Amino acid sequence: MASMIPHNDKTLTLDSRVTFHDNNSMPRLGLGTWRSEPGKVQNIVREAILNHGYRLFDGAWIYQNEHEVGNGIHEALEQSQGAVKREDLFITTKLWNQHHEPQDVEWAVRDSLKKLRLDYIDLYLIHWPVAFKNISDNFWSQKDGEKTRLYAENVTLADTWKAMEKLVDAQLVRSIGVSNFNQSQIDEILRIARIRPVVNQIELHPYFNQAEMREYCAKNDIVVTSYSPLSNLKRENEREEDASALYNPVIQEIAKEKHKTTAQIIIRWHLQHGLVVIPKTVTPERLAENAHIYDFALSDTDMRRINQLGETHRRRFVNPPFLPPGDKPVFDN
Repeated sequence: MASMIPHNDKTLTLDSRVTFHDNNSMPRLGLGTWRSEPGKVQNIVREAILNHGYRLFDGAWIYQNEHEVGNGIHEALEQSQGAVKREDLFITTKLWNQHHEPQDVEWAVRDSLKKLRLDYIDLYLIHWPVAFKNISDNFWSQKDGEKTRLYAENVTLADTWKAMEKLVDAQLVRSIGVSNFNQSQIDEILRIARIRPVVNQIELHPYFNQAEMREYCAKNDIVVTSYSPLSNLKRENEREEDASALYNPVIQEIAKEKHKTTAQIIIRWHLQHGLVVIPKTVTPERLAENAHIYDFALSDTDMRRINQLGETHRRRFVNPPFLPPGDKPVFDN
């Protein structure tokens, strides 16, 4: 089973890893690169590796910054002069919706490998449970001024999964998983899988703590990775203070008691739930702050109070209109 960290565990460190059912293991804290400002990713990746001990980096083909991530990794490995090796790092990237056709899956991973300047990927995820038609001039497969979305209508999740398994056979990737999948979609894969998914990466934060999905994944020996872990995704015309758990009075109070920032409290909450967490930043100060979470622990009461926010402030931020007929949100809850 994926080892779960009890709430009172004080032995977490930056080197803490979770072991998958395929025996590969993944660091518990990493750096996310979604919505990272272009031009800043390369430096922050290099800095994270060389000066802050980060080993997990999460990216995706659609973020259009894999080349920056790759350059940052390459520079760090060179500058470390052998102190950090490729096998010390854990790199996740994701198969985009346009590449679900079995014949496109290998092309997609090879394209990511080229940009990342790597010869294998540690973890490859199906980014969304929906297959767009592969058209070269629009990543979102939209035509007619974005009115129509085109789908690869005959491609099932099972078809795509079987192509993902072949990437493991070919040693292009070490482990495979999913992202933004619900329970029935994971069940669809489990029914046919020769190699079972090791991870489901989902939006998860104090305002949307995904208790049911966490329980389901634990039963199926699937590790959960939290994206948007600080819920700092305000809508247009919305104040950051109204959207993000970073400004929540309960979390502010706990932070004050512990002499920590609210970000540190939230990241610690994820880790004590046994989750992998990938906060995004492009500033060295925040990089250091996010990793400085190993000299304190949250009590059971602290954990309960933060868990409670999932009921009082429940909110999903990421719900794109990807489903047929072309404008239907992916999630209905």
